[in-house]
Amino acid sequence: MAREIVIITEDAYGGEFFKRLLNRLRSEGLADIRLKKLSGRKNPIHAPYLCNPKLGKILRASEISNPDFILLVYDGDGPSNYKFRRRDVEKHIPRNIKTPVKILLFGYEIEEWICRSLGYNWATKPSDELKRREGYAKHNLPDYVDKLDFKKLKNKCKSFREFLKIVGD
Repeated sequence: MAREIVIITEDAYGGEFFKRLLNRLRSEGLADIRLKKLSGRKNPIHAPYLCNPKLGKILRASEISNPDFILLVYDGDGPSNYKFRRRDVEKHIPRNIKTPVKILLFGYEIEEWICRSLGYNWATKPSDELKRREGYAKHNLPDYVDKLDFKKLKNKCKSFREFLKIVGD
């Protein structure tokens, strides 16, 4: 039986990206997970900035639909910021929430999956490398789901392995 989740993404275009990604993972037999239907809002949800009290309200409202878990997706902003970003995300999860809340934090940003899949290395940020090589714009993010190489990502990308663990547990 497919598990149903709510995804809350930092990135405005991340919602459509994750919808397409879950569909692809399901069609390739890598995960049996579905987005929980929410009344009155989209799922995935675009998250407000971290220190906005709306995040707690969104988490509580998402809990009402009784998903198997809620997945928060945020950028790590690089190895030197990763621990601090994780703590920032964790401290904004209400303590009294009953639904499990899982966190997916990218090492840098979601574009690292695309760069790893295409064999690109980056000097500053993965999105900058995509802009330089492919004229990438953020609104194109969902279109890159079909270019993801799951074999490469499993071998070369810690955040992707963490994602598979989260959706496979």
